[in-house]
Amino acid sequence: MIEKIRAAIEKYGMLEKGEEALCALSGGADSTAMLLALGELGYKVSAIHVNHNLRGEESERDEKFCRELCKGLGVELYVESVDVKKYCVENKVSTELGARQLRYEAVYRRAGDRKIATAHTLSDCLETAIFNLSRGSGVHGIASVPPVRGRLIRPLIDCTREEIEKYLSEKGQSFMTDSTNLLPDCSRNIIRLNIIPELKKINPGLMQSFYNTVNALREADGYITAEAERILLRAPDFSGISDGAALSRALGMYLRENNIEPSYERIASLKKIIFEGGRINPAKDVYIRSIGGRIRIERGDNKDVREYKVTLRENAEVGDKKIVVTKISPFDMSCYQKKELRCFIDCYKMSEEYTVRHTKGNEKIRLAGRGFTSTVKKLLSAEERRDNLVISDGEGVIFVEGAGVSERAACDENTSEALKIEIIKSTDIKEREK
Repeated sequence: MIEKIRAAIEKYGMLEKGEEALCALSGGADSTAMLLALGELGYKVSAIHVNHNLRGEESERDEKFCRELCKGLGVELYVESVDVKKYCVENKVSTELGARQLRYEAVYRRAGDRKIATAHTLSDCLETAIFNLSRGSGVHGIASVPPVRGRLIRPLIDCTREEIEKYLSEKGQSFMTDSTNLLPDCSRNIIRLNIIPELKKINPGLMQSFYNTVNALREADGYITAEAERILLRAPDFSGISDGAALSRALGMYLRENNIEPSYERIASLKKIIFEGGRINPAKDVYIRSIGGRIRIERGDNKDVREYKVTLRENAEVGDKKIVVTKISPFDMSCYQKKELRCFIDCYKMSEEYTVRHTKGNEKIRLAGRGFTSTVKKLLSAEERRDNLVISDGEGVIFVEGAGVSERAACDENTSEALKIEIIKSTDIKEREK
């Protein structure tokens, strides 16, 4: 198993020598094995355990195990306690989604500029592929969990659950078992407990077969994505494109950029009008018109909501507005009033890629100093929502013009470098230049 992890790290460029990985540690077999294996391979590691407070004594047991494990290994451990039930009620989301959102918020907040290692395995990938296939999916969904996504790395991506448990047994290392994973009461558990054992009866070499298949699918998915991104550079002109798979992917990406959830039916309808002309109605108060392969999205408010890729280390122009970025180093929090700090982002809490677009009102942000999550609709007036911008990274909204910065990106007493974000209208810029 160790050699599989070493090979995966090298193959996918997960970690360089000297880089530190923050391991998401639940106390289960997979994350426990990941922590031990990365240390055995010589990488510098730290860990974070998020207590969701959902399983009573089991939750406390898991936290205690993680504390004792890391203490014995000499590994720095961060422990975060979150109230998932309260969060889900306030934000009207499922327990699974709420737990995931709070967990990733905590992990990214603690990670700084470190890589984040999660313990997804080949077995997890198979479960995800079957789940996506059962709901209806293309190559991207069946290709399952990517080995690397931004700063997230998955060192166990080529290891099976059986290999992991064997590794821990040989080490004499115990681990915690989540009792809810043993109940066939949700889709993933049904797949894990019922479907995969039946598939192994048909093909005892199922995991090796899936390994070969998923790697081929990832190569195909990578090619399609690269071609789709090239096509997307021409948007909204999609005329004369013959690669059907890449066009479908590009159109799906284009719809998502414009806050329209892509589906097989919507993409098929959109391809049809690109080649034949016409208009479709993919969502309430939204129409897409095509003339000569060039498409135009029309909404009730006629507002451009396409997302633009930006880097917050440079100024950027979005429509009639300019995002002005000022780096402040060294940064001293005490030099600014509370209201001013709403426009500052900690440089070491930043992602690599951001998108910016006008608000729709349904975006959610946990503003710094608030202690709860709000929708933009509750934070801005109707007039502001028609005009203001939101900035997001891969985990959600981090800044809302007129409201402030998210808790996970905000500056604190430990901030040494910060970026001040100002969003200025073109008309105001001209006034400044006079």
